[in-house]
Amino acid sequence: MIQEYFPLFEPQGGGSLQAQLAEIEAQTVRFMSENSLSSRHLLMTRVYLSDAANCQPEVENHKLTREVLNAGFVSYVEQPPLSGCKVALQQWWIGDDDLQKSGTPDRLVARLGALAFYFQSVRFAGGVGEDTTPDAQMRSAFLQHQAWLDTYGLNVADHCHRTWIFVRDVDREYAAVVKSRNEYFSEIGLTKDTHFIASTGIGGASFDTSAAVAADFFSVSGVPETGVKYLQALDYLNHTHEYGVAFERGTALDLPLGRHLLISGTASIDRYGQCLYRGDAVRQTEWLLENIDALLRDGGASLADMQYMVCYLRDLADYPAVKACLAKLLPSVPCLMTLARVCRPEWLVEIEGIAVRR
Repeated sequence: MIQEYFPLFEPQGGGSLQAQLAEIEAQTVRFMSENSLSSRHLLMTRVYLSDAANCQPEVENHKLTREVLNAGFVSYVEQPPLSGCKVALQQWWIGDDDLQKSGTPDRLVARLGALAFYFQSVRFAGGVGEDTTPDAQMRSAFLQHQAWLDTYGLNVADHCHRTWIFVRDVDREYAAVVKSRNEYFSEIGLTKDTHFIASTGIGGASFDTSAAVAADFFSVSGVPETGVKYLQALDYLNHTHEYGVAFERGTALDLPLGRHLLISGTASIDRYGQCLYRGDAVRQTEWLLENIDALLRDGGASLADMQYMVCYLRDLADYPAVKACLAKLLPSVPCLMTLARVCRPEWLVEIEGIAVRR
């Protein structure tokens, strides 16, 4: 059976960015050696930065990036890791020598037989054409992904299964982003009666401090329609369109590698879409894990199948308590915790991740 790996790398020591990168490089080299991997097996990396404007150029020029990370898809986002480090990595590796990759670190195709993954990172520079507002940038990001998919005879509606939307000022600008996405989905035939796309919409910034929005896309070809299931748990979470947004709670893809369950950013809500346990980050964490478990059960999996989690916290002060809660409830699931405002102020914590059922 083909082996997959979803490691998280964080430096344990403090010090300069260069010192932290050296530590992550050592961790990566050790991981590759222990699992008989090379850079050819690296599928993707998301790089979490405490300060993108100052850290990203240094990370991009580092030996680790040039010789390993750039062999796969690379996405950069400013979401400070709550462990206090300047940089952390979340990755996906496939230990098969038949994996074939082409493209660039921000627009990569990875093929394994008839299966193909398409990763794209869209980042904006301030003042470029009309893409200066969050709604215009959101629309432009989808159009850019569609234009790239066009070259392979694919489309967003049928082949895009996961998005990450990072909004610099999510408290003020998320509504405009949602409106733009809703309008675009309507244009391409994605409605409550068809399906949407699994997604995380969260606070996050990119290298250019004037850019309002950043987006990452994950599309797939080679999966039959019967191999795609949109996850529901209506006794726990309502349909997202009921409160005006358009994304799937989760999507299960039946791949040759096993069933992969892509869990969208999930918060502490009930089956009416109302926030539960306002003001209590620990109780919210406990309840959102119930929600995720219910979604996974709809796809024939459970929390035990989670490969990793990314936990977004609105308030730095909640970090010790939420970290302890996750360590108690899911001690075997690697978790990266970042400082990122969730799209509703009352949601103190949100979690996403991937589960794999072999």
